Amino acid sequence: MNTIRRRTDQSGFTLIEILVSLAIMSIVLGVLIQTAGASAANAGRLRDRTIAQWVGSNTLAELQLSGTFPETGSKTGNTEMLGITWYWKTRVQKVEDEDLRRVDIEIRKQEDSQNPMLTIAGFVNHPRLFSRNVSQP
Repeated sequence: MNTIRRRTDQSGFTLIEILVSLAIMSIVLGVLIQTAGASAANAGRLRDRTIAQWVGSNTLAELQLSGTFPETGSKTGNTEMLGITWYWKTRVQKVEDEDLRRVDIEIRKQEDSQNPMLTIAGFVNHPRLFSRNVSQP
């Protein structure tokens, strides 16, 4: 009588083991893709804030080097930097010292944006102060 023997030393994975490993891999890959997307978005925001910082610093430097004493009030304008048009708004305010003005500069990427991407504060002194300091030995 021929008997059929079963092999008990089978190697390999069962279907359930393969499905569980695929489920774990899909969860891990989903988290990695989400993290990579968040990092890319964060890098873009950091790039934009850095450029906005340059625009604001340049605008403040232009005011400081213009040779004129700014009047109080607001002024808007735009600057192109790295192929992007940036919109800025300056607010000039009086301070206790009559020879100084406080300047707040708001920088936006879209002209109609309500929230500035960055705000820079600085001071502009009266031009006569600079000329008086330069002429002194």
